[in-house]
Amino acid sequence: MQPSIHIKENIVLLGAGNAHLQVVRWWRMNPIPGVRLTLVNDTVTIPYSGMIPGCIAGHYTTDEITIDIGRLCAAAGVEFVQATATALDPEGKRVQLEERPAISYDTLSLNLGSKPLIPKTSIPEERQLSIKPLGSLMQRITQAEQMLEESDNPFPVIVVGAGAGGFEVCLALQRRWQRFSNVSYTIISGADRILPSSPPAVSRACEAVLEKRGIFWITGARISGGNESALQMEHGDSLPYALCVWATGATPLDPFNRFGLKLDHQGFLTVEDTLQIPGFPDVFATGDCASLTSCPDLPKAGIFSVREGAVLWKNLQAHLAGEELRRYRPQPLYLFLLDTSDGQALMSYGRLAAKGFWAHGWKEFIDRRWMQKFFNAYSEPMQPADGEPMRCGGCGAKLGAQTLRNVLQRLDIPKHPDVITGAEPGDDAAVHRVPPGRAEVQSVDFFREFVSDPFLLGQIAAINALSDLYAMNADPFSALAIVTVPYASQAVQEERLYQVLSGTLQVFHRHDVALTGGHTSESSDFQIGFAVTGYAPEEKLFRKDGLQPGDALVLTKPLGSGALLRAHMLGQCPSPWYESLIAGLLQTNRVASEVFAKHGVHGCTDITGFGFGGHVLEMLDGANLSARIAPETVPLYPGFRETAGKDGEGIVSTLHEENEEIRHRISWGEAPLPPWLFDPQTSGGLLAGVHPDKISGVLQTLRENGYGKAAHIGFVTNEPKQPTIQLSS
Repeated sequence: MQPSIHIKENIVLLGAGNAHLQVVRWWRMNPIPGVRLTLVNDTVTIPYSGMIPGCIAGHYTTDEITIDIGRLCAAAGVEFVQATATALDPEGKRVQLEERPAISYDTLSLNLGSKPLIPKTSIPEERQLSIKPLGSLMQRITQAEQMLEESDNPFPVIVVGAGAGGFEVCLALQRRWQRFSNVSYTIISGADRILPSSPPAVSRACEAVLEKRGIFWITGARISGGNESALQMEHGDSLPYALCVWATGATPLDPFNRFGLKLDHQGFLTVEDTLQIPGFPDVFATGDCASLTSCPDLPKAGIFSVREGAVLWKNLQAHLAGEELRRYRPQPLYLFLLDTSDGQALMSYGRLAAKGFWAHGWKEFIDRRWMQKFFNAYSEPMQPADGEPMRCGGCGAKLGAQTLRNVLQRLDIPKHPDVITGAEPGDDAAVHRVPPGRAEVQSVDFFREFVSDPFLLGQIAAINALSDLYAMNADPFSALAIVTVPYASQAVQEERLYQVLSGTLQVFHRHDVALTGGHTSESSDFQIGFAVTGYAPEEKLFRKDGLQPGDALVLTKPLGSGALLRAHMLGQCPSPWYESLIAGLLQTNRVASEVFAKHGVHGCTDITGFGFGGHVLEMLDGANLSARIAPETVPLYPGFRETAGKDGEGIVSTLHEENEEIRHRISWGEAPLPPWLFDPQTSGGLLAGVHPDKISGVLQTLRENGYGKAAHIGFVTNEPKQPTIQLSS
């Protein structure tokens, strides 16, 4: 019996705004015992809004202004779920998510931001540029830039909205596109001045900047429509344009009216000074998505969301402890710095306004210090505290019957005609019908949690388990689940089990596999695996020992998942690498197996825990042959080389060292051996021996079916010695 943390409460942060990012960072330094923190966001990275104008103008790179949410959560021990919220059930305490099951919470916080108010018009989509969502703004600016590069005609850029965002973005675009002589800029303001919510002195200073830069502005005007050539204003005039940039005032996101929470007259979430939603004390909201009842006209500005973050963090702790909550009071005076994209910045404090290089240096110091707080957090996850009572082992560690019944009732478990009895009747074992003329093929696979999202874990675990059957040309139809759920309250355990099995069943539905039962237990780790069963005509089974001399070796998926997954668990895997890795782990080997069967492969296996070198040698030993591999043709996941290093001196899997014990059977004229040889794979690809005359057809068919990284990596040779792997170009 081992001590563990008993999870009793689940906090869900919906959205990755400034306040929530601070909560994640503080959680890393001081997690709340007995509480799980989950961050849900539709993207895995997010740019810092304060540095976006500088990035547009070319002062910063995209990496310098981007916070890697997935990496931050991994380092902080926070569960990260990449998904889009579509609705909220505050009574049932569940958040509805797009294309995946709802997620439950005990305490919820919303920090979802807002969007510009864009009227319905006939303006072509490619001629519009909204400053939000921020995550894809730079990509959309690049697309607009391509349109500009292809035009020699006058190119009027109309920025609709004269707040801080419109002002900064207009100046940044002018700086970015200064090499183009055919571009002109105009700002449209519905108010009587630029930056209407700021003191008049600030507006005058902004107008002086615009005048000096040759940028026009029109006040007291609103855009009501438009077509391919002109924008229509409410007072009847039209304005020629080539690109319309929407930087209008904030408007609520679409899901808010499906949240079942109190909204203000504009449609924003109403919150009290404690940042709680009226009538729902377990729901908090901060940032642009919220409107304070005590200060309804508070501007939608990031500076307030930053200050709200500290109050939210304290109040989440106080709420769980049943203590009195703090009240957020917006600061009456605050420093406001606007980037003018000329090496200077405009400073506003109260009624004061000034501009200079010193102000830009001040702004850069503040912005970089803010970003450095998160960059510094990309390190080893904090260790959870001990202190919970011992938990039982043996059958006393099983999940309760009611917990299991509750989950099974919520799941849509697929059926199969060859399953006589499975999970639903509750019998002690599954019973299969064996079709005549077919061989039964079985395998089992099991591993610990390596991603924090249980739904995603269930998907990958199912695909990984089915791979063993596809590697033998078997058609899977039945699976038994083995799941250990971390020590927690019944409600938390039920939710975790439901999420992981929901991900599993999404895969099983696509592959016509029935979940026929299984076993659940509680432990200090979250673990999942499956015993899978399939059928295949005996004469058509793929075998590891079927390779023949001269066969071309084809690998369907990249290598490198072991090192990258460990780097992710350590908070050291940047999200672009992680996203590419997850896409590969979610790719099934089903179609690849069908392609190989169609082309009559001689031998096949899937590359998993023993690494490429170990699994290749298994095939070679069975056939008493050797292989020549061209290292430069072996596909690798993006980031593997940077992560593992040239000779494995970087971050590698804990199984890597043991996998290296076969190194004496690999010959190479260089040293050291490349680490991809020994990297253990999760949900790895298939490796097959193909007749050399069929290689082009096999590769073409694989790539047409989504295996874009499939590659011919070498040949099988008939060496007169112990089977070996020879690396050579």
